[in-house]
Amino acid sequence: MSNYKDRYREDDEGLRFQDLEYIGNFKDLPPVPDGILGDRMMRQRAKSGVLEKVSKEHVLNDQFTLDELNDLNNYLAWNIWDVLVMRATEGESGMIPRQQYEILAFMHEFLRWPELLDMTTAEIGAQGVMDIGATARREIGTKVNCVHDWCIGAVGFGMGRCGLLALEAIEPRDYVRESNSILKFFQRVNWAKRQNGYILNSQDRYRCQIHDQDVIDQITGEIEYFEPDSERASYFQRFNAGAELLSFLVHYDCRLGLGDTGPYELPDGKLLIIRDLFTNEDAFYWSDVCQHENVPHCYTVCMVLDPELMDLQEIRVNDISTTFTRPKNYIAAVVGGAVFVREKWDTPMSEVYPVKINDLSDRWEAIQRATMKLYTKFSRMPRRVLVENGHYVYYVDMILPHLRLAGTYDKAVKDYNLWEIDRRVANYYYEIDKREFASAVVPLKIFSGEGYLPFPEGTDLTRSKYFVT
Repeated sequence: MSNYKDRYREDDEGLRFQDLEYIGNFKDLPPVPDGILGDRMMRQRAKSGVLEKVSKEHVLNDQFTLDELNDLNNYLAWNIWDVLVMRATEGESGMIPRQQYEILAFMHEFLRWPELLDMTTAEIGAQGVMDIGATARREIGTKVNCVHDWCIGAVGFGMGRCGLLALEAIEPRDYVRESNSILKFFQRVNWAKRQNGYILNSQDRYRCQIHDQDVIDQITGEIEYFEPDSERASYFQRFNAGAELLSFLVHYDCRLGLGDTGPYELPDGKLLIIRDLFTNEDAFYWSDVCQHENVPHCYTVCMVLDPELMDLQEIRVNDISTTFTRPKNYIAAVVGGAVFVREKWDTPMSEVYPVKINDLSDRWEAIQRATMKLYTKFSRMPRRVLVENGHYVYYVDMILPHLRLAGTYDKAVKDYNLWEIDRRVANYYYEIDKREFASAVVPLKIFSGEGYLPFPEGTDLTRSKYFVT
């Protein structure tokens, strides 16, 4: 019998999904586990209230205190560890140099995003930034989702700053003002999307229940039910797998192409997961093969899980938009589904349409053809081009949906050289493979939490970087 609802009791500590433990900046305290208990311990160690439910007035404040910045830094370091250990099977790709492009993008984001996000905030105001986050409540097939929104703070600030510290390109007291710019944008988007006082799924027992009820009602009205071992179930799962593979490949083997929300409990006790698979991103030139095959911007694959069928003990939708369960295999408990199509990123929700499971054959074949063409295209690219393209996926795509909705994307390109690579980052290309920096130092510092050094006590909140050796 399932008991996953027990995880939502205030006194419940959740299950352990893995055996590793986190230390980070708390070497004199007991190590921290993953999951609900880990979240609780990290929040108990905070010196401020920034990790608790905060008010709109707090979010609209322009400046964090030093304690708030350090609490966010420490929590994000644990949160990054928490999500990364759950995707340990995603190692170095045999074709795409992920470790190399990731670390370059991390550092580029930390150096360049503050100016871009400040410009956007100046154009639309703090409330306008929050309005962008709130759009996710009314839409499916949108990249204003938990992985993109999480990346602003966790990747742009957390991993970017950590990478530059590990490279000894900056010191812990540098770029405080710029760190505030990134984290304020991050907080505003996430707070407005959730509207429950929190900013991350991990703070809410790994729930990403953001959609308004009438949106859920519209989706469930299109659900087709089937037996888990039926031919239609097999075909639905095959389509999901094919679209997911293409979404990963378009985004250079990373999770920016996938976005889960949920779990939403349905009236009959079953659970709904809404999965956006971004199979065509026209901002990337290599997506031309998807356009040639008429693959849309996004397929939204909605899955209904039967918790009793799998004796569900815990379900997590983590902050990189990925669903994990205990027991691990939830596919065998999928008893219904629906597929929706969003043709372009700016297609109105009124024009997003469903496709019956029996009518997916031609679309699945187009996905297969586009996937093979992408593999062929990538196989002919030199390593430097692969690294640059992957770097663009991280550096541009993580804030692309927010710039688009703010109407500042064109200004970022024209006036702020969004698609140009900063000279410092270009030079780092030659450093990342020295002394195993990308393959050994980065995982040690970033994935373990060891490198997320706090801002020193007494640091001026307006401090940038004024001295380069």
